[in-house]
Amino acid sequence: MSSTPRPRLLDLFCGAGGAAMGYHRAGFDVTGVDINPQPHYPFEFHQGDAMTWPLDGFDAIHASPPCQQYSAMGNRGRAARKPCLFPDLLAAVIDRLDEHGAPYVVENVSGARRLMPNAFQLTGGMFGLNVHRPRLFASNMLIFVPPSARPPADGLGVYGRAPDGRRLWNRTKGIYRAPRNLAEGQDAMGMDWADWHGTKEAIPPAYTEHIGAQLLDHLRAVA
Repeated sequence: MSSTPRPRLLDLFCGAGGAAMGYHRAGFDVTGVDINPQPHYPFEFHQGDAMTWPLDGFDAIHASPPCQQYSAMGNRGRAARKPCLFPDLLAAVIDRLDEHGAPYVVENVSGARRLMPNAFQLTGGMFGLNVHRPRLFASNMLIFVPPSARPPADGLGVYGRAPDGRRLWNRTKGIYRAPRNLAEGQDAMGMDWADWHGTKEAIPPAYTEHIGAQLLDHLRAVA
């Protein structure tokens, strides 16, 4: 068995660890930082401000700043008329990571395209998942993207309050219903350790396992 240490990845705005698990599976030693307690985070966790947390000492950095400013659910109907309670940190995060210089990945929702013009999009269908979950990723590394895929015709919408079987999300290519229970939502996302809040706020680990494998190849190439 190899004694070579795993590269270290800093997971900023880490939430329940959907992104973290993918990077771990790809081969990274992950440390998470979030301003809120994350009792279900599966790796080393520190409660703190991701905007001021020290970046040195890590081989790569992932950041998932708040997306409510750009999300579809937060910009429709009654929600669009209310002031957003979450800070708009996306541009500041990208600027900070660009200045630092380590390999990084920043994730956000599709509505953030204006601030992430060179981003690529991953969806659940690219990985055979039963969620659509389109997400943008910006990186200072070259990342190859799987072939595009249709949204799952009978996919789940892992959003909202608690699972109760309600239909939440109507689309021209199918109707996304809410999971009937937590286990169904966890299975669709690939997050069997998280509670409902953590699952609905996360990205599937399959996304960052794909990205992390390429980050790892880059780090090995420049070592």
